[in-house]
Amino acid sequence: MIMPGQTSTSGSTKQTHTRWHVRSPALVPLCSMILVLVTICTAQSKLIIDLSDPNLARMPIAIPDFISDSRTSVNGRDVAMILRNDLYLTGLFHIVETAPSVGRTPNGAPDFQAWSRSGAQALVMGNLTVRGNELILEARLYDTALRKLEMGKRLIGTIGNLRQMVHKLGDRVMGQLTGVPGCFSTGIAFVRASRPKELFTMDFDGHNLRQVTRTGCINLSPEWAPNGRSLLFTSYLNRNPDLWSLDLHTLRPHAVSTRRGINAAARYSPDGKMIALSLSPKGIPKIFLVTPQGNIIKQLTFGRGNDISPTWSPDRSTIAYVSDQAGSPHVYLAPVGGGRAKKLTSQSAYNTDPDWSPRGDLLAFTARIDGRFQICTIRPDGTDFRVLTSEGSNRSPAWSPDGRMIAFSSDRRHGRRIYLMDLRGQIQTPVSPILGQSPAWSRSLR
Repeated sequence: MIMPGQTSTSGSTKQTHTRWHVRSPALVPLCSMILVLVTICTAQSKLIIDLSDPNLARMPIAIPDFISDSRTSVNGRDVAMILRNDLYLTGLFHIVETAPSVGRTPNGAPDFQAWSRSGAQALVMGNLTVRGNELILEARLYDTALRKLEMGKRLIGTIGNLRQMVHKLGDRVMGQLTGVPGCFSTGIAFVRASRPKELFTMDFDGHNLRQVTRTGCINLSPEWAPNGRSLLFTSYLNRNPDLWSLDLHTLRPHAVSTRRGINAAARYSPDGKMIALSLSPKGIPKIFLVTPQGNIIKQLTFGRGNDISPTWSPDRSTIAYVSDQAGSPHVYLAPVGGGRAKKLTSQSAYNTDPDWSPRGDLLAFTARIDGRFQICTIRPDGTDFRVLTSEGSNRSPAWSPDGRMIAFSSDRRHGRRIYLMDLRGQIQTPVSPILGQSPAWSRSLR
């Protein structure tokens, strides 16, 4: 995990001014979880990062160590470090480093003049209280230029849920500053990149690693159910690439599709009512749509090519997939309602692993560039092709549920691991504590 101030792999960027807009606060739905979230104060207006600005620079934000009202096992520095790392990984923030004593008046209030001198445009200050096993976090977000409180939050949970509480706070800070809540409370599933190829889950930042399969055989292509309670995956448990669903509470798998041939690369539709996958009833893999119980709805693709790796558009109207019908693998788009598929990629002779952004504006995929695999993005109309990686071999991109980050696997150092990068590829850092490949990002909060 890279913290602010450490070196990360990044591309070049043009540093320019950041545009700000003042707008009225929007009501953000609260997601249910074990924590109690109470709003302390909402400002009458708020500053918001203009994500549509192509010259967007990182917002300078300061997050000093949280203050404890008593001696406790919970470290206020740890709380601040988790929050700093969450925001840093988005590529939208520059973390202003400060000494613990800087920026507070004698009564503990923000010293806005000192924070303005430090360059911080936003400031998060907080306190923590421990009562037995109960943990209370209180945090306040300030606009340093206007010397104004923008948001206050109070979270109540347990000491064991510290990281989840701080991630939840980060989600709210992102919502206040960008208009869209963050995805720090989500998880990533992946395949261990060593034998046996079992499935693991972890928090988005690599913590809370959990092995969820113990089949002793090859398991591939994890896919989260929209509600986050189960995983689809292909397994050779019965010596055939069958499709299974794994309950993440009981860790009990049950078969979804065990047809002869492959039952692979399954992807839920955004509403969870259908699954797109590759089946090969006649020997050649084609894209089919099935129910969550595995019953065939329709065959989507035809022809002589091998068709694999489907991914849904957010509006469920189109499926992108990989086909070698033109001789080498390319990404194609097929209307779900029927119609002729069209080839999307042309910049590289080898393209695979497409994943459609939840925002609908981009597809990420793997392309062979100068003899090595790299993560690229392209718009659904074939424009704005971009190569985001350059070091090592990089494969299997997976979008975060807010469309701001991409998880992928890379062998650039220390073996193949799961990495995260921001939308522009400027920050790229490993997060998986073990070797891993084929990441899948959950769509719902954990």
